Amino acid sequence: MLRNYILIGIRNLLKHGVYSGINIVGMSMGIAFFSLLFLLVNYEMSYDEFHKAYDRTYRIVEIIDTEDIGERSASVPIGLGPTLKTLYSNYVDASVRFFNHQAYSHMVFAKDRQYNEKHLYFTEPDFFKIFDFPLIAGDQSTALEEPQTAIVTKEIAQKYFGDEDPIGKKILYENRFYLTITGVIDKTNYPSHLDFEILVSFSTLLLTDQEIMLRDRWVWNPCWTYVLLKEGVKPEELEADFEVLYQDKSKFPDYLRDYVQLYLQPIWEIHLYSDLDFEMSPNGDYMYIYIFSSIALMVLLIAAINFMNLSAVRYSTRMREVGIRKAIGADQTELIFQFLVEAIILSILSMFGAVMFMELLFPLIYPMLGDSGFILREVDTQKLIILIGGSGIFVAALSSFYPLYYLSGFKPIDGLQESKRMGRQQKGFRKWSVIVQFIIAMFLLFSTYVSKRQLDFMRESDIGFDTKDVMLIPLGEVRFQSNQIFKLKKEFLNIYEIEAVTGIDEIMGVWVQNYPISFKVKDKVYPSSFYAGVVTNPEFFDVFDVKIIAKNDLYNDGGLYNNRYIYVNEAFMDFMGYTSPEEALNTTFWSKNGYNNKIAGVVKDFNYEPVHKPIEPFVIDINNVWRLKGSYAIKFLALKIKSGANWTDVERKLEILWSKVIPYRLMDVFSLNDKIEASYQKEERLARVSLIFSIIGVIIANMGLFGLSSFITVQRKKEIAIRKALGMENIQAMLLLSKEFFTLVGTACLIAWPTAYLAMRLWLENFPKIITIDLGAYIFSGGVTLVLTFLTVSYHVVKVGIKSPVEDLKSVQ
Repeated sequence: MLRNYILIGIRNLLKHGVYSGINIVGMSMGIAFFSLLFLLVNYEMSYDEFHKAYDRTYRIVEIIDTEDIGERSASVPIGLGPTLKTLYSNYVDASVRFFNHQAYSHMVFAKDRQYNEKHLYFTEPDFFKIFDFPLIAGDQSTALEEPQTAIVTKEIAQKYFGDEDPIGKKILYENRFYLTITGVIDKTNYPSHLDFEILVSFSTLLLTDQEIMLRDRWVWNPCWTYVLLKEGVKPEELEADFEVLYQDKSKFPDYLRDYVQLYLQPIWEIHLYSDLDFEMSPNGDYMYIYIFSSIALMVLLIAAINFMNLSAVRYSTRMREVGIRKAIGADQTELIFQFLVEAIILSILSMFGAVMFMELLFPLIYPMLGDSGFILREVDTQKLIILIGGSGIFVAALSSFYPLYYLSGFKPIDGLQESKRMGRQQKGFRKWSVIVQFIIAMFLLFSTYVSKRQLDFMRESDIGFDTKDVMLIPLGEVRFQSNQIFKLKKEFLNIYEIEAVTGIDEIMGVWVQNYPISFKVKDKVYPSSFYAGVVTNPEFFDVFDVKIIAKNDLYNDGGLYNNRYIYVNEAFMDFMGYTSPEEALNTTFWSKNGYNNKIAGVVKDFNYEPVHKPIEPFVIDINNVWRLKGSYAIKFLALKIKSGANWTDVERKLEILWSKVIPYRLMDVFSLNDKIEASYQKEERLARVSLIFSIIGVIIANMGLFGLSSFITVQRKKEIAIRKALGMENIQAMLLLSKEFFTLVGTACLIAWPTAYLAMRLWLENFPKIITIDLGAYIFSGGVTLVLTFLTVSYHVVKVGIKSPVEDLKSVQ
């Protein structure tokens, strides 16, 4: 019996080959692109969930808040980790710290070659008690136990030692001490916010950097610290007991004690929900996961509606067949079963088509999705089958509902009457299904236009300082050698193409540090708080061209050069309550490094961090000669290159001079503009995904429209023939046929535009600087849809419009 249903179903599908083919292709595309985006979303949501005890693993977060100014830090003081294990042993099973000297890169010497590694951290033996990265070589219990030992990823092992066994091999760290390789980790397809390549035993620091490790004042917070709670312990219980730490005078200093709060952040939330200062690596964003999920569902819904619409068209040509079968005794159950068999056959073919689309298109689409780490071929086969099968069944079930309900339920006499074939109910269904398709397609096009405009606006907006011709050189361990820094600056200035050189502690426009400062305005004393700022040299303004709107020239004539002074931005001036920049000059401030220091100038507000973040009070701390001699705050040299200079030639000259002064370390250099550009990665990704999937959605919608236009023009060809015989012109006939389609598109515009506008306004609220949604969004979304609609229906419309009426009139009965 089933065999007969299948054979009849195949015969009917072949009989309506055009509609069936469009159905299969459209559904295959919808399932394929839905599955790809769903897998990507699932990958993003699975970060750090492979750890066996991820639900008991937390990162300690430090919040310092003074009058709404302060720091929200993903890292905490060095001493907090071991304190948690000893003081709160009834709550904590294990604690692990990560530390990297706050260095941009680390020099590693292996087998006669030097490497600058960005992802090197010092960590503790409890690493494997909390995290479950597989150790493919070495012993978990001892790999990080001894000083001067290290674990590397298999990629690093291959890079350093090729096919040799890396265990027992030695590498030289920063030309200071050797590390013995004791383990190899495989991180492949283990998504985690812990972006490491080399892990060095934390006990190494007790031998090499005792001064740092033994600091007892909990101000500096350079360690990312994680705890594994005991079974049954709730994070709120440990947080409540942190009050003991706040009041311990040997821990936080007096000026911080009342403003510090420690929180436990679930590890599984970090990648998508954390946007703190000093994140260990760039995170994703839950908002974009919601957006991508919505786009995936929209594309699948378009495919389902397309399938449903074409199925209804295909089945409507069989109304007479259904009427006859009912008249001779076929019951509704048999008809429903027959329709379901045909829908299942289409779905199965579409699933195979979806797999082919995924294999063919993923290599082309993946680069557009950004550096997600998601690899299609490493997806579990069972998961992939369930996903494709489930989405195929969903589309088939949804798309079969109307034909089953409508065609199996009408009376036999309705099916035998030709005039009922184009009844009002079926025509209304087709109309609204097309409208819904185009509402979704135009929503995606509208969103694509707005997201791309916002991305371009951020890229092109004036951030308030020069980035185009600025290059940065990380200093690494060289920053501890002030004499070498002076030599480098002097040598670099001998290069004709170099206009200015300065030292700076962080990367302007990407991230900055926070520094504790207190000050007094009139009778009000502002308590010490952490303000965003950079530590730099007086040449800062020559390199970055930040606009000074008021200054005291005494601080620039050498008379007070040996005293500490700072510049503040307009936001800081407003925060202090001054109404003009001149009022802020000479204000006295205090910090842990000195007293009775002065504000030497006020600069125009600029984006010291990515434009995603609002501009807040900011400090430019000009290092004086005395402080430089004992300071390691300067982590980069920033170089201003003459406009139009050949960067390749400049880089070669820099490398020659660098190797002359610092022969034991490779020079690493990068463009500030490139770093700032990388901060727009999430918006770039959204724009790309929106563009790809809006195009796919429009294509699928127009595939259905192509089949529908074929059906409608066939149904109306006799009507058109009669009208033309009575004197209608060809162009009038084409306009008559096109009117229905463009009316549907116009209706979709009226619904899609306000919906998309409200949605994009909500999205834009996440940015401090936003675009105005202009007419271009409406013209783009409506124009693309209208043009594609015209191209889609024109073949059938023109064919019927210019056809001689004689042939069609011959068939009129």
